[in-house]
Formats: sequence, structure tokens, C-alpha cells
Amino acid sequence: MDKNVTIEFSAKTILWVLSALLVIWLTITLRDVLITVVLAFILATAITPLVDYLEKKKVPRTVSVAGVILAVIGILYAVVRLVMPPLVSEVTNLISNQAEYAQKLGSYLQNFSPALRDNLTGILNNFFGSLSNIDTSGLLAGAQGLFNGLLEVILVFVLCFYLLLENKGVEGAVVAYVPKQHQKRTLSIYRQIANKMTSWLRGQAIIGIIVFMVSLIGLTILKVNYALTLAILAGLLEALPIIGPLVAGVLAVLIALTQSPILAIIVAVFYLTYQQLEGQIIIPFVMKKNLNLNPIAVILSIIIGGKLLGLVGILIAVPVAAAIGVLLGEFVKKQEEEAK
Repeated sequence: MDKNVTIEFSAKTILWVLSALLVIWLTITLRDVLITVVLAFILATAITPLVDYLEKKKVPRTVSVAGVILAVIGILYAVVRLVMPPLVSEVTNLISNQAEYAQKLGSYLQNFSPALRDNLTGILNNFFGSLSNIDTSGLLAGAQGLFNGLLEVILVFVLCFYLLLENKGVEGAVVAYVPKQHQKRTLSIYRQIANKMTSWLRGQAIIGIIVFMVSLIGLTILKVNYALTLAILAGLLEALPIIGPLVAGVLAVLIALTQSPILAIIVAVFYLTYQQLEGQIIIPFVMKKNLNLNPIAVILSIIIGGKLLGLVGILIAVPVAAAIGVLLGEFVKKQEEEAK
């Protein structure tokens, strides 16, 4: 006997679907604008505690905001001016000598098993192939150009400035256009997102700087070639749980291997020792507030962000993932409250 199946959609369900489709369409259409807003929001959220601290010390909010933003711009510009010239020089030298290094490493790999040798050879070919695609002539100019005319960067800092100037700072901007009956919940959601973002950004910045400094000092003392480049990579790759430190260590060992097998062993011991200290002491101390994000979720968010938006996507991937996690949690919580 045939049964008629009736599917009914409530007005609320239809509204949710239409709203989701509208959000997706707006996200695709206004992607560049949204990236600017998200970057400004993340930056404003990260420096809000410092601005609030200065305001408590009787520094006018306008002066506090302007001073902090100018300090951030100054630090970024100083880093670019100081780091980029020697970094470009090292990368250029590495590219020009890649054939020699590949040959040296290839001779060492002959002693490994065929399967391992083939895998390592493939990794090396990909690594040196990636180096060949780097435009070193435009690298320095491109980095310095961030401070010489990119409208997006200027807009990020301008928007960040006005977000922080709002009554009660970013919190005031968040609830400014929200109906009064929803302001309390909206503010609670924002504070959860802000706490996750600031704790992760602060922790990653501190750990990244520590890794950079330790790597630079250690590799310089050991006289490993391209110490600055390897140290910068180690600091940046720290954002990738498990995989990042491993890749940074392997690259340093490979570069050291082109100089001496004994040096490669010493570098390997150096990285293994540091990573043990980092895992047991530094990370637990710095990351006091847990992001509650699975390492796999962090890696996937970075990969997806990189595929969709390149470098910018990588930078905002984890904070955005944390925010999405909070929003999903609040959505589930609201559904459970309504079901009771």
C-alpha cells in the first residue's frame, strides 16, 4: 500500500534557509570587504586590553588608540626594514646554490632504503622547486610596499582606529546596531570570541618570538647557513601544531647536512631538545587559556584559509575557526533552550 509522505517547512525554517543563502551570497560578493573588516576586528580585539589599560591610567582614549596603532605600524615597519634585506639575501643565495645542495643531499640519501630515499628525494625536489618559484627581486619591494600604498592595509588600520574609538570600544561597536533585547546575549558571544582570539594571538605571538629567537641564537652559534631564514620559518610554522615544528626542524637539519653530517646530528639534537622543553614548559605556561580547538581543526582551518585566501587566509584562519566554534556552540545552546 502506497503511503503519501508530506514534508512541511515552517516559516522559521524557510527564513533560516533564506538567511543562510543570503549570507553565503554576500560573503562571496563582498569577500574583499569582509576580509578587511575581519582583519580590523581581529587587530582591534587583540590590542583592546592595552588601550583599556592606558585609559585606566588617565590617558585619553583617542590618544591611547592612536598611540597603540602607530606603535604597531612602527614595529611592523621596523621588522620589515631590518629583517627583509638579510632574508632576501639568504633566500637568493639558497636559490642560486640549490643544485649544489640537492646534489650533496642526494649523495647522503643513497645510504637509505629505496622507499625512504624516494620519499625524501620527492620532498627535496618539491622544496627546491618551490624555491625556484620565489621572486626574490620583488620580495623586498612587495613587503615594503605594504607601508607605501596598499589601500587594504590602510583601511584595516583606519577601521581598527574607529572600532576602538566607539563607546566602550569594540564591544560598543558590536552591540551598536543590535536590538536591546538581544544585546546581552550578543555581548556574551562577542566576549567569548574575543577571549579566544586574544588568548590565541597573544600565545602564538609569544611562542613564535621565543622559537625565532632560540632558533636564531642556536643556529648562529652552530654556524648553520641561512640561520635567519630558518629561524623565521620556525617562528611562523609554530602556528601549525605538530607539523610546523617538525617541518622547521627537518629543513634546518637538511641545510646543516649540506655542511656536515655531524653538524646535522647536532642540529637535530638541538631541535629535539628545544621541542621537548617547549612542549613541557613554554606552551603550558604561555597558553594558560585553552582555545578548545582540536589540533586537527587548527590544521584544517589553516589549509582551508590558505586555499581560499592565500596568506591572509592563513593569518585569520584560526581566529575565524574559534569564532565559528563559539557561534555554533551558542546556536546549539539556544536550540536546546527552546526545546525545553
